[in-house]
Amino acid sequence: MRWPVVRLIAAREVRDQLRDRRTLFLILGLPILMYPLFVGVGVLFVSALKEKKLVIGVVGSEHLPEPEPDLTPIVGGAGGTALQMRVFPPLFDPDGQFAPAYSATALDSAPMITKTLDADTDEVLVGHLVSRQVDAIVVIEPGARDKLNDQNGTQRPVIRVLGRDGEENSKLAVQRVTAVLQRWSDDVKRARFARRGLPLDFDRPVEVRDPQSEKTSEKKIADDLRDMLVKVIPFLLVMWMLTGAIYPAIDMTAGEKERGTMETLLISPAERTEIVIGKFLATTCFSFGTAMWNVALMLVAVAVAPLLAPALFGHGLISLGGLAACVLAAIPLAMLFAGLALSLGIFARSTKEGNYYMVPLFFVVLPLAYWSMTPGIELDGFTRWVPLANALLFQQRLMSVRPDPFPWEHAPAVFGTLGLCVALALWAASRQFHREGVLFREGESGGKGWSLFGKK
Repeated sequence: MRWPVVRLIAAREVRDQLRDRRTLFLILGLPILMYPLFVGVGVLFVSALKEKKLVIGVVGSEHLPEPEPDLTPIVGGAGGTALQMRVFPPLFDPDGQFAPAYSATALDSAPMITKTLDADTDEVLVGHLVSRQVDAIVVIEPGARDKLNDQNGTQRPVIRVLGRDGEENSKLAVQRVTAVLQRWSDDVKRARFARRGLPLDFDRPVEVRDPQSEKTSEKKIADDLRDMLVKVIPFLLVMWMLTGAIYPAIDMTAGEKERGTMETLLISPAERTEIVIGKFLATTCFSFGTAMWNVALMLVAVAVAPLLAPALFGHGLISLGGLAACVLAAIPLAMLFAGLALSLGIFARSTKEGNYYMVPLFFVVLPLAYWSMTPGIELDGFTRWVPLANALLFQQRLMSVRPDPFPWEHAPAVFGTLGLCVALALWAASRQFHREGVLFREGESGGKGWSLFGKK
């Protein structure tokens, strides 16, 4: 194999692709449009959620106890005295809405408003839900006040929450209302403890401290966002690398057949294997270049995000050094996609047919990519042998901010598996280029059938 010839063919293919505005738009222009679009859709989603109001119907609010402060001194702690509120906290404020202490709206949650409904049969209440007058209904049973004031504490009032089955707004409303009622129930329990002279945390014999309990809400959100980005970024890189390999590969193979330049290339002094390697290197460059371009856009987003929301993005979302190593680990993936795309592209007679042949490639790549995003899955003795998934798990681990040592012992298996797949893809592409019937399929008769490696 003559490497000067290979470099000449690769340079010629790269130069031709750089002149193709369609390819440049798909590789360079489309990511610039897509990332702001993703951010804009997210902002619109949060804005729409904030503007939307969940209507909660309330039945029987008059059955709850009225707030009556009890400031009787209570002995507690190390023999000292303290004044404690021993009343049941109000679930609703004077305006009939849920008390702000229990219904605080999160950044990504829709506000709730209450609507008093007449106590009636369940059929009528279900009618309110079906007619979408309310998204959920809270039903407080009669006698709730007396049961809460029971000195023995043996009676418990029942509060039911009704919602529409199979409807997202109602499901969200039920979740929000249930959380409000749970927080209010905890305060009611503490009031009962105070009435009996017990510590407010009497029902917690053991104090459990976990790493999450010491984090602020902003830090928890940042950690969740970091864990999501660690899985999403390799997935996005794989999808863009696959896109960056497919279109140049189709143009270098099926496109040349359409333009009639394939014959000119084949009668040149270059050998078939040299032609394949040259096209392979050019396709790899575009696939890897697409990954580099997307990483550059991600770095811009990482630099801008702390300026927009320092509370959320000021905790080190990803390891920049790991991201750089992740880019280097993407080289075998770019080579694999280039080999596969060339193998399928040379079999096609036209660019339209080449696009059809690329669909099965997505069907293979997507399940493996989604599998690598499964919660709890990591690089181990089994996953390191699964092509593509092992590379994504390797990249995820590189970008993770973790204290445990990196499992370098899996690297030979990961890159060895990818290297074998690249070799097989190149062998398939080279074999296709050595078959005259595949290269000049426009002359085949309608009665003949073809497979990827020859006649059926």
